[in-house]
Amino acid sequence: MWADVRCPWCWIGLRRLQRARAATGEPVRVRRRSFLLEPHGPAGPGRRTSQVATSEWGMSAQQWRATSRLIRSEARNEGLRIDIDGAPMFDSNPLHRLLKLADEAEGVDVDAAWEDAFSTHFARNENLGDPEVLRALASRWAIDESEVQSTLTGERFAAEVSCDVERARQVSITSIPTVVAADGRRVSGSASVDELVQLLNAARSLR
Repeated sequence: MWADVRCPWCWIGLRRLQRARAATGEPVRVRRRSFLLEPHGPAGPGRRTSQVATSEWGMSAQQWRATSRLIRSEARNEGLRIDIDGAPMFDSNPLHRLLKLADEAEGVDVDAAWEDAFSTHFARNENLGDPEVLRALASRWAIDESEVQSTLTGERFAAEVSCDVERARQVSITSIPTVVAADGRRVSGSASVDELVQLLNAARSLR
């Protein structure tokens, strides 16, 4: 699954994928891959999404209100609270490196780590571009502080994130979330639980 924590549909899609996994009645292993909506970081870090949408993205206030309303409605259907208007812009590359660390660290539930990151961004509107917020996030995952420090201040896991981004380009993934099965079948965007179940069952039938 390719996703970026800055994408509200990715949190919604993650919840739907979790439901689809449960519906198959069999274990499903999910490999998480990073996708950077803005690989070089946002032009206005810290600015609220509603401000950016009606300026840099060229949306009218009416268009943005409709988009925001749709996102919040779909989120509620999955038991989520998404305050997309107040979510601040941030460079998600450091967070993706931290999530790679969580995936590697012993005893860390990477699904829970992603959920926590989404919640921090969309439900609490904390600035995940702030290193102190990232350190607080990692402390909740019980990751060693020295490991977090080396990841945030150096280039640790940068190659892994870049590899995911390049792989997305190679297989023509341009929108997220995108879920790709082992046989190459895929669904993108706001896929329903039924569509995800069909994808998982079809891939399983080829084993």
